[in-house]
Amino acid sequence: MFEDRHGRRANGLAGFCAALGLVALLGGCANMDQQQTQPQQPQPDTSANSGSANGAGNNAAPAVSAPVTRTVTKTSYVRVRRGDTLARIAQNQGVSVKDLAAWNKLKPASKLRAGQSIKLVSTQTITVQAAAPQAGGASGANAADAREVAAEVSRHANSVALVWPARGHVVEPFAPGETRGIEIGGKSGDPVIAAADGKVMYAGTGLNEYGSLIIVQHNKDFLTAYSHNRRLLVKTGDTVHQGQQIAEMGSESNDRVAVLFEVRRDGKPVDPMPYLPTPQS
Repeated sequence: MFEDRHGRRANGLAGFCAALGLVALLGGCANMDQQQTQPQQPQPDTSANSGSANGAGNNAAPAVSAPVTRTVTKTSYVRVRRGDTLARIAQNQGVSVKDLAAWNKLKPASKLRAGQSIKLVSTQTITVQAAAPQAGGASGANAADAREVAAEVSRHANSVALVWPARGHVVEPFAPGETRGIEIGGKSGDPVIAAADGKVMYAGTGLNEYGSLIIVQHNKDFLTAYSHNRRLLVKTGDTVHQGQQIAEMGSESNDRVAVLFEVRRDGKPVDPMPYLPTPQS
């Protein structure tokens, strides 16, 4: 059965775009030229298994641009325990009651429910870098494979055939206007796989609410997103295949270990369940 969570409501397409700064990608991702991807995206960790995951065994690590230091906003959550108040949580977390109430759109004297999630916002300095074009290009097989996926990405489609991005139970279902997708629970480090062939349009960390995030475009109309990962195994611009491991499950900017899996059609969140095989047992 599904597990409900209090206090976690999606901000919809506007919030998604604001958090990522990728309005063009989500509103019409197929029309965005590769050169339009953000030049200062965080670089995912591509060591260990990334070569085998791509199935081609890259001979050299991708070149990267010079690292850039940025200050980002980080969101995390704490679960309310019986007897907790905003004042007690604020004291435990080293923040002011006023800020805590504002982050959660509550009054300082608001009563809390056991099990409710309370948002914490902080700023932190991170070092980010973007992948640079590989010198010499890809091998013939890789280039042909990339062209095939690129051709599919450039086509319009009425649907997309997906596989489950992780093993585990759905711990939060899709609710139109309330949630962005479904959450699939698991253990830290569990594989997160590409639900279909496509091109990685974004892979990075430090973005508000999403934690470590991967966005894969499958065709002109559909893309999928995978959030809260512990570790990313692909980078922006990679070609991925259905069933390929792209990340390790985690709890980045989340209050439990799970992958938030989104399906977006023309930039709008839709229920992933009709696009997936029979629910996992």
